[in-house]
Amino acid sequence: MTRVAYLCADPGVPVFGTKGSSVHVQEIVRAWRGTGAAVTVYCTRLGTERPRDLADLDVVEVKPESVPGPARERAVQDAALGLADEVLRNGCGLYYERYSLFSPALSVVARILDVPSVLEVNAPLIEEQQRYRQLLDVKKAETVFRRNAATADVVACVSDPVVRWVQARVPTARTVLAPNGVNAERIPARRPGRRNANHLTVGFVGTLKPWHGVPGLLHGVALANQQTIDPGQRWQVKVVGDGPGREDLERLAVVLGVPTVFTGAVSPADVPGLLAEFDAAAAPYPPDGPGQDDYFSPLKVFEYMAAGLPVIASAVGQIPSIIQDGRTGLLVPPGDQAAFADALIRLGEDSNLRDRLGQEARNDAVLKFSWSGVLSRITGALPPARRLARQ
Repeated sequence: MTRVAYLCADPGVPVFGTKGSSVHVQEIVRAWRGTGAAVTVYCTRLGTERPRDLADLDVVEVKPESVPGPARERAVQDAALGLADEVLRNGCGLYYERYSLFSPALSVVARILDVPSVLEVNAPLIEEQQRYRQLLDVKKAETVFRRNAATADVVACVSDPVVRWVQARVPTARTVLAPNGVNAERIPARRPGRRNANHLTVGFVGTLKPWHGVPGLLHGVALANQQTIDPGQRWQVKVVGDGPGREDLERLAVVLGVPTVFTGAVSPADVPGLLAEFDAAAAPYPPDGPGQDDYFSPLKVFEYMAAGLPVIASAVGQIPSIIQDGRTGLLVPPGDQAAFADALIRLGEDSNLRDRLGQEARNDAVLKFSWSGVLSRITGALPPARRLARQ
């Protein structure tokens, strides 16, 4: 049995949280366990939403010291080194780390234990941190990343732009493209047909931050409803998730006259039941968000597909390679509220189209986008001599 050490030193990613990043951690762990591996997770933030099937998962937590300013970045590094010490104490046959700023753990553990190692890169965090938050010691962040990527046997990247970002910094890195996936067993297919005779529901799942484009969804629904005569073909919105933009979105929904339900943050275990209440699902990325950088791999879109929902999504980034327009969903130009409204009207008027798109989306989720397939792509990229992890 291979012993896998999975490390996430990012305090913004609780292992058992409600974010998409938390779901990603859990699903990679499930995929490893599905291979028969014994997994121990090492993290700086445990979280409180532990699912039942991971109740027996071994987790080691080392919290960073709570300090402001430059000292915070140092505290994250110290916590990551503390986690590395725990991995060295426990040992492992394969080491897997989710890239986070200031964690040098991979370069320490992989060299001392001499085990196969994987660095998973989900975003160009240095630029992302500079753009949306604050990054004080850029030089240290760059140095730590380069050392880890040069040491890792494989650097798994969620998109082609992330591959290019890694290779621009470490040309010798052994990169592999590994987009996100979905657990079609955790998210079963919804039953066909509409949910309410009086209205249709278009849903969104995610953190309420500007780059997810929820204002565009609300404006698109308002336009669609203005152009729809039959009340039974008008749309209401259900927003599953929370974040700093919630109050502004609540006010906008009232101003636009769009019936909207905000659930707040929910446990990943509750998401499948909420998806089953939708008639369609939205990924309305704007033209001025991360979609313009083309680097994201949208977990929500894979989950919508697994639920058997017709998806309306902005044609940005990786989405056109996931959604086939007219077969598994409808693609619209980013930020084009009129096009989004037209897509809603099409779906509202044609129940057969909704059901057909949803069924084909479910089929693709099951056959093409499993997490076990994602993990196989990553481990298959290990150098042949390193593929059998030592005990």
